[in-house]
Amino acid sequence: MSRRSTAVALLTAAAAGLAGTILLPASADATTQLALIEAQPVRWMGANVLLLASFLCFAGALLGLTGLFRARGSRLGVTATVVAALGWALHVGPVAYVMAQYPLAHQPDQAGAAEIAAAMFTAPSFAVLIVPVLLATVVGTLALAVALWRTRLAPRWAALTLVAALVADFAAPDAVSGIMMFALMGVALAPLSARLLVRESAAGAPVAARA
Repeated sequence: MSRRSTAVALLTAAAAGLAGTILLPASADATTQLALIEAQPVRWMGANVLLLASFLCFAGALLGLTGLFRARGSRLGVTATVVAALGWALHVGPVAYVMAQYPLAHQPDQAGAAEIAAAMFTAPSFAVLIVPVLLATVVGTLALAVALWRTRLAPRWAALTLVAALVADFAAPDAVSGIMMFALMGVALAPLSARLLVRESAAGAPVAARA
């Protein structure tokens, strides 16, 4: 990916994730969740598509950052971006799993469907999906924050904000945890995106001058 593409992907990832989280009709109660899906199917599907786009943009953008860290001689940065990218890419699995609720929301026997939906998230199969996602994303993001702090590729407050985004995702109330996480991720990654865009513009300036 070019620097410009990486910068755009970083910003798009945060914006799409924030929009998807805000739009997603969600409830911890299985019966209520299925009712929400049945009542607002387009909104629910659209929100999940935005989340998928966010996760894939994060994965691609993070891989695009490996060159920056390699240029600084930061092995930690390269490893962190690859691990974090893997974590975000693996988010596709849980989203696909969650989207299996869609047909359940349209079953005639809603009581039975709600039991199945509730059991989905206590089943071993869900743990198999979610544990690698959490490990790769958390470890990769924390390592990325350390690498940013050391290399000064972004202001140190950006590295701290990246850590705050992770904390918010786990510690904030469920109703706002995702919103806070994506908002803080956007703030943390904005300086890095700006740096990429400036370097791209600077690299293209001599070419434009010669033309």
